[in-house]
Amino acid sequence: MTEQGPPAIRRLERLVERVAPRDPVRWEARPPLKRGRLVSRSRADQLRATVRQLGLAVWHEGMPDRCGRSVKALLSPRSIDAFLELASEGEFRDRRNPAAIGTPLSWSTLATLRDCLVILGEQAGIEVVVPRVYRQRLDLAPVAGAEQLELLYGRLVGSVPADATMARSLACAGLVLDSRMRSGDLVTRRVEHLHLDDEDDARVDAVWHHQGSGRRREDQVPLRPGTVTALRRWLGFRAGLVAGLQGSDHGMLWVTAKARMHLVDGAYQTYEAGMPLGPWGMRRGFSSGMDRLNEVLAARWEGPGPWVPLPPRVEQWRRGVEWAQEQAAARS
Repeated sequence: MTEQGPPAIRRLERLVERVAPRDPVRWEARPPLKRGRLVSRSRADQLRATVRQLGLAVWHEGMPDRCGRSVKALLSPRSIDAFLELASEGEFRDRRNPAAIGTPLSWSTLATLRDCLVILGEQAGIEVVVPRVYRQRLDLAPVAGAEQLELLYGRLVGSVPADATMARSLACAGLVLDSRMRSGDLVTRRVEHLHLDDEDDARVDAVWHHQGSGRRREDQVPLRPGTVTALRRWLGFRAGLVAGLQGSDHGMLWVTAKARMHLVDGAYQTYEAGMPLGPWGMRRGFSSGMDRLNEVLAARWEGPGPWVPLPPRVEQWRRGVEWAQEQAAARS
C-alpha cells in the first residue's frame, strides 16, 4: 500500500486490502463485501487496478481540485464523471506500457471499471452514481447538424482566426470532418503526416484505432480546400509557438497554444507553449477554441432564426459527418 499520498487513495487501498488481502493466509479468511459476496481473485485484481487508476487521476488537471483529500470528494458525481471520461480514453493505463497510454478502453473494461467504482463506494459507505457504460453518454449528445457542418466548412476558408487556439480548433475540425479520426488518433499525427504542397491533391496520413480490438488501420485521406487552408494557418501559428522551445522541433502536429501549470506527482510544473498535446489536452483545447468561435459567430449571426452554438466536442463533429453520410445513403 501507498505509505504517502492522497488520503482518499490510502483509505481505498486499506478497504481493498481488507476484503482482498494479498497475504495467502489472510485471503482464506477474508470477509465478504457489504453486498454479501466474497471477492474473487479476478475481482481483487480489478479493484486494485481501479484504485491505481484513481491514484493517477487525483493528480490529473482534468479532475476537480483537491479531489484526493477524501473518498467522498473522489467518488463524488463530479469527480466520477471526469474520471470516467479520462479513463475511457486510456489516460490512466499502466505506465509500464507507454504504447498503450491514450488507447481507448473497450466496452467490457469500462463496465468493469464502473462496477469496481460502485463496490469501492459501497465499502466506504458512499453511494456512487455512474451510468451503466459511460461512453453511451456520447450517443445522447447532440451531433453537428447539416447546417452547422456547412457553416463550419465556410468558416475554414473564411477570415483569419484571431488566435492560435481558434486556429488549432478549426484545423482540427477540418481533419475530423475529412478523416473522421478520433481525438486519440488525431494527437498521434505529426507535421510530416500532412501533404499540402499540391492543393489539388492534398492528403493526410490518417490512422484509426478500433476500440476494444487493439487493431488499427492506416490510409491516406484526401483533404478539401477549406481544411488545407485551416491547416496552413495553424502551421503558421504552430511555427511561432515551437520556435520558443529549447532544442529542435519535436514534430508533433498539435501543440499547446500557451504555457500552463499542471500537477505532476503532487507538484506544479510549467508546461510551455509549443509542447505536444495529449488526448485530454486535445479535447479540452478543441472545446476552448470552439467556444471562442461560437462567440465570434454568434456576434455576427443575422439569422434566420436564433443562433445555435456549434458542438464543442470532437466526437460530436465526427458522428455528425457519419450521420449525414447515413442520411445521404438512405435517400439514394
